[in-house]
Amino acid sequence: MKLQTISAHHYASPSQRRPLTAEEKEVRRIAYALKVPTAEALDTAAKALAPFLDAVEKQGTIIVIMPVPSSTGDVTANRQFANELAAEVQRLYPDRRCQVKITVGRKHPVASSCVRRKAHKRGLIGDEHAMIRVAGPLTATGTAYYFVDNMATTGATLDACRAALGFGDGIVWADEGRRPQH
Repeated sequence: MKLQTISAHHYASPSQRRPLTAEEKEVRRIAYALKVPTAEALDTAAKALAPFLDAVEKQGTIIVIMPVPSSTGDVTANRQFANELAAEVQRLYPDRRCQVKITVGRKHPVASSCVRRKAHKRGLIGDEHAMIRVAGPLTATGTAYYFVDNMATTGATLDACRAALGFGDGIVWADEGRRPQH
């Protein structure tokens, strides 16, 4: 089964060669603010994404939010994002069980796909991500697993996380490849 990605917004690339709208500029601003998270960016993203998690999962399903490691292997930023999203799910939907778990890491630091794309090079693919599973056994029954990241361009990082863990879907603030899924 292919990884599914939930996104709150479409990410408009500046390479589209057209002026970005005010909304597109704001989506980009929040996406970058989630890299070294500001309280405002975390709050905005969590409030936008929490309803999607509630809408796609049956009542009684445990939701596990898994931070995607940065190119350096650090999970601090996405752990903050995951914690804020889990807290927002719990605040809006008190009957929901939502938790954060570190499940994947990197064998070693890798070149940042974001930096590579800005230099007009291709992003990382497959094993170049150096993703590995770091979690022990996980419950499958009645549990939905989501990798959380600020954005997805091609989805290769989320795919690498899924390949390392063996399952899971993605939830991101913005997705360049797809329009928001409701």
